[in-house]
Amino acid sequence: MMISSSSSKALHVLLLINLLQLVFFVTTFDMVAGHDRVHVRISNELDLGIDLQLHCKSRDDDLGEHLLHYNDSYYEFSFRPTYFGSTLFYCSFSWNTDGCAKKYWFDIYDYHREETSCTECYWKARLIDICMLNHDDNQYDICYSWHY
Repeated sequence: MMISSSSSKALHVLLLINLLQLVFFVTTFDMVAGHDRVHVRISNELDLGIDLQLHCKSRDDDLGEHLLHYNDSYYEFSFRPTYFGSTLFYCSFSWNTDGCAKKYWFDIYDYHREETSCTECYWKARLIDICMLNHDDNQYDICYSWHY
């Protein structure tokens, strides 16, 4: 059976319309049925006189480099996690101590780790680890080792 040229074009147009409808549905569904906004705040608690350089990214967004002075400032950003639970923001952290440059990485927001634990994710970068505020006891006692 032969398909005429006009039938073939109509089929392609119909497939394109269906594809666009699917993309629109998925995008709209994620915005409407998605999760609450998440706020991430990172502060420098390294040590007196040590500045922290950080650079955060996700698969889709590069948030740029930021300089935080010790115990004086913080960097903050917010976003809405995807409905499908794939949101991940990771940051590089670098500083100099005793003439030695240090550089570490950390997943500052991982949907699978933070899904139920925070929408206000407050972090303190320290020399030996990075700690998140535990809203149950109001202490920075949820700590993770740095990744090289």
